[in-house]
Amino acid sequence: MDLKQNKLSKTEWESIEKPVGDAEKKILKMIIDGYTDVNIRFNETQSLNNYIRFDQTPEMDYFLHKKYFEPLMVSKLKSYTDGTRLGEYDCRLNTGKLKKLKSGETVRLNILEKNIQLNKSDIFEFLLIDLYTELVKNVKTRKNYAFYLYTILQLRKAKITNINIYVLDIIGYAVEYVNSLTSLSNIITNAYDFIEQNKYLLKYEDRTLFNHQRELFTICKQNANRVSPLSVEEDEEEEIKKPMLILYTAPTGTGKTLSPIGLASSNRIIFVCVARHIGLALAKSAITMEKKVAFAFGCETAADIRLHYFSAKDYTRNKRTGSIAKVDNSVGDNVEIMICDVQSYITAMHYMIAFNDVNDIITYWDEPTITLDYENHDLHEVIHNNWKNNLVPTMVLSCATLPPPDEMRPVYDDFRSKFDDAEIITITSYDCKKSIPILDKNQCCALPHYLYDDYNEVLVTVNHCRQNPTILRYFDLREIITFIKYVNKEEYIDERYTIDSYFGVDITNITMNRLKEYYLEVLIHVNRSEWRKIYNYMKQLRKPRFNEPRTNSYVQRVSSMGALTSVPKEGNVLTRTVSTANYSKPDVIQQKVAPVGVSITTQDAYTLTDGPTIFLTEDVDKIGKYYISLTNIPKHSFDEIQPKIDMNNKLTARIDKMEREIEHQNEKCNTSWENSKMTKEARALDTEITRLRKEVQIVSLESVYVPNTCPHQERWTPDGSVHENAFVSSIGDEMTKEIMLLDVEMHIKYLLLLGIGVFKQIPDKRYMEIMKQLADEQRLFMIIASTDYIYGTNYQFCHGFIAKDLNGMTQQKTLQSMGRVGRNNIQQDYTIRFRDNDMINKLFKPPENNMEALNLCKLFTSD
Repeated sequence: MDLKQNKLSKTEWESIEKPVGDAEKKILKMIIDGYTDVNIRFNETQSLNNYIRFDQTPEMDYFLHKKYFEPLMVSKLKSYTDGTRLGEYDCRLNTGKLKKLKSGETVRLNILEKNIQLNKSDIFEFLLIDLYTELVKNVKTRKNYAFYLYTILQLRKAKITNINIYVLDIIGYAVEYVNSLTSLSNIITNAYDFIEQNKYLLKYEDRTLFNHQRELFTICKQNANRVSPLSVEEDEEEEIKKPMLILYTAPTGTGKTLSPIGLASSNRIIFVCVARHIGLALAKSAITMEKKVAFAFGCETAADIRLHYFSAKDYTRNKRTGSIAKVDNSVGDNVEIMICDVQSYITAMHYMIAFNDVNDIITYWDEPTITLDYENHDLHEVIHNNWKNNLVPTMVLSCATLPPPDEMRPVYDDFRSKFDDAEIITITSYDCKKSIPILDKNQCCALPHYLYDDYNEVLVTVNHCRQNPTILRYFDLREIITFIKYVNKEEYIDERYTIDSYFGVDITNITMNRLKEYYLEVLIHVNRSEWRKIYNYMKQLRKPRFNEPRTNSYVQRVSSMGALTSVPKEGNVLTRTVSTANYSKPDVIQQKVAPVGVSITTQDAYTLTDGPTIFLTEDVDKIGKYYISLTNIPKHSFDEIQPKIDMNNKLTARIDKMEREIEHQNEKCNTSWENSKMTKEARALDTEITRLRKEVQIVSLESVYVPNTCPHQERWTPDGSVHENAFVSSIGDEMTKEIMLLDVEMHIKYLLLLGIGVFKQIPDKRYMEIMKQLADEQRLFMIIASTDYIYGTNYQFCHGFIAKDLNGMTQQKTLQSMGRVGRNNIQQDYTIRFRDNDMINKLFKPPENNMEALNLCKLFTSD
């Protein structure tokens, strides 16, 4: 991550003008509306009444039921129940004598008939009927029915309006009967399938604010409705706004960074970020929703602040086009959200105070612990200066990982000393809608009951997890269930904490959150004298997550023999049949041993499913070269690629020279990228550059070497089969050509051919811009990055590797690293894979030396 506090580039300005997608717009609108109504709830799934846009009346419901629903439902009760009470259903609705539909309604329904039949999958009643059909069909055999029961019960909670009352009555009758047959243990035993892998729950659940957003909005709205101290006379008694320091902690990917868009409804916001990528993502979302935004990046004075067009109050227009030509950036009356880097905070603060009552401003400091894992850092003095000279009495410290309150007392005391009657408010939340299992170096799941044979250490771990509940996200649900079942079955648990006692009789109480909380309760209340026996039994059961026997062996090719059509069977020896010199291109580390679990470009590639992977390491180049070597690309492939790369490098040199000349011409004419005027010479050069770009050679590898293509999987998966959910890169020829023209190291270009990008400091900034775009669009198989990039990679990853060379990383930064995975809104197979087991052990216990806490107390002080 580039922590340099520079002005925004042309590309960055252009990126914020691209609106977010329609799905995200709906979420943003909910956040804005949610500030006014924190209990906002909506669901896009339509009932049939809503789909056909008729008012719901008893007559309409009865007609639709008779025409569409009853034939699908009542007959199922009779055909599948074999004389059980389900077959005794009689409509329980007392609707009285119903009128006939009006002729106009009948005509309209006939017109809509075809659309209804074509779009059944989008209509909620038909979904319920499908689930109901499976429920009734399976209850006869007492197998698999509980999945449908649990799903129906959860979906009935959704806020979907105008559902047909006859459908609800029949389903309610069936559910009551089947529910009486079902035990809680049956649900819990199958919780992984019923909850985590249930495709219906997340798809059809209501959209709401996160709990932490509700709490933040409520607190800030209450304060905003109070009177500013500056406007109150001495003899008046008014409820006055109070200074507030809000410690806002919630997992990554749960909307913290978007919360300022809601807060801006009645406050002015200064959003402070070290990771400029996060600030730009917020700007893009805010501008999409037509919020008035300004920027302070790399500012030395207020003259460096730039307003977006929406924020402009004074401006001139282009006489020909009518568009805004020049903005007066010195007039900031309209600015709702000021986005700045830490270096520019004081400048941005004074700018905002000049146009607003300071008590109406919220300083929203995103990830304040960035760089605090270092004992010394260039930004520490800047951070200290910002805190010391801050004049804004309401500050939010927003972070996925903040130190415990008892370790931040000096920060609280200092804030109170600066602002009289200041309140210190803590908002802590965690999200367990998905599980992201931690795998150790042997690919086994890591959980407290596997890690410690000493029960005292278990208790320490449980207490630590309760204080840091975001860790629960990384508890594997399958392993938890196995442990819970065993302890309950063997009666090793206090009777008050058995499954039935804890969850009661309501099946809908069983959620992923509750199960993980229950797991901690079981660990605390298990029979202490039996712990060693429990521990040993569970250790014996534990198996690697990916434990299929390997049928492929690693081969180090030493001569050019063309692409292999088969891989030598295990135990056979491949001998050299011709004498050739070893081929050294590219300059990579020669590695003959392929460790299980990290052979990402060969035998372990198929385990990386559903989306991209991030590999975090200190030595990005070493890992990158290792994977080029491990892929074992033959000499003849390099011989085909190299001349094309050489040609592209020559084109790159010519294009770079011409672009420098264009810049020189612009400087002579006092123009820039903000001004479209170009000299005649510059236009000619630009035309020539366009022509040269068309000459760029397309470079590609045979698909057998590209991870998770069909030929690659046929070679490397344990049984030679193709896994459909194994993730494959999709960079495309045009993007590949773009990167081949960049002035980057040769091994970086080779990695791209494997679908792998790197995040590191590279002189050619265009490379990182392209990588960010590819990451955002999920077109890379993997990104290799140093940990300084974790705060700036706000992308969707399904798997993560944490390398051995990061064993000195602090616990909070480790959690930040883990937060890169599982950020999307769907449940897929996720993993966090540690290459050093000691790091896992440190994760589950309080740190001996909390560097972030020490630095917070040192830098967030007025001394």
